[in-house]
Amino acid sequence: MRLDCHIHTVYGEVNQQALLSRLKEAGLDGGIVLSHGPARYGDEEIPSKQRIENVLEWTKGHKYLFPFFFIDPTSDTAMEDVDLAVSMGIKGFKIICSTHYPSDPRAIPVYKKIGEYNKPILFHSGILYDGKNASGNYNKPTEFEVLLSIDNLRFALAHVSWPWTDECIAVYGKFNNSLQRSGKGASTAEMFVDLTPGTPFTYRRDMLEKLLLTGYDVENNIIWGVDSNVNNYSPEYARRIQEFDDKVFEELGISKEVQEKIYYRNLLRFVGAEE
Repeated sequence: MRLDCHIHTVYGEVNQQALLSRLKEAGLDGGIVLSHGPARYGDEEIPSKQRIENVLEWTKGHKYLFPFFFIDPTSDTAMEDVDLAVSMGIKGFKIICSTHYPSDPRAIPVYKKIGEYNKPILFHSGILYDGKNASGNYNKPTEFEVLLSIDNLRFALAHVSWPWTDECIAVYGKFNNSLQRSGKGASTAEMFVDLTPGTPFTYRRDMLEKLLLTGYDVENNIIWGVDSNVNNYSPEYARRIQEFDDKVFEELGISKEVQEKIYYRNLLRFVGAEE
């Protein structure tokens, strides 16, 4: 089995069968489906309930399609939106810090509430292609150290924070050390690394080698994704990434057991699901 941890939606008509067909063509069995986002840069605001209903339609009735709600943790309604999303069946949350730092005081209570619900957060990290908005500094890996203080939270940094991949690996090491010191007693957050490009192929092998061979206890905390979307999911691109990564894993001597963790087992643990 293989799962894609990073599938976007565009708000509108739902065609789950078409998505499943493209995933099957790509050799994939499901993944995390992210709701349409909150209004940014003058976009039309779609009410939270409608965005939640839309992503739930995309994932309805499928064991391995996991709906995540894209939330702005600085909004006045963020706390209520978390409650609403969980009550409606959302399995996790997506956050992009496009206009604020992860440590923004408005966001901290939202992270804590999500942790209390035992739901994960998938954060964008690294450079953000969002037009003229100067957002890079908000999304550097060390900015997420604030999450060390959030009990019970599982979170992932997407794109291995490219171009700050070395920094992302170091930050993972710090979170892993903190978790070890706590005795894995859930007194600190647990970080996952999302391999979704991000990293152009010219950088990707180097990143994978460093991530997998630096010596950190990382094999249980890597998830894999494509960064395509439900409307025009590209099987060709998804297969290209898999073929590239499979070759690197073989060259690095990564066992089939660890590859299974990267391709699906870790994602199931991240979202709190069973095989």
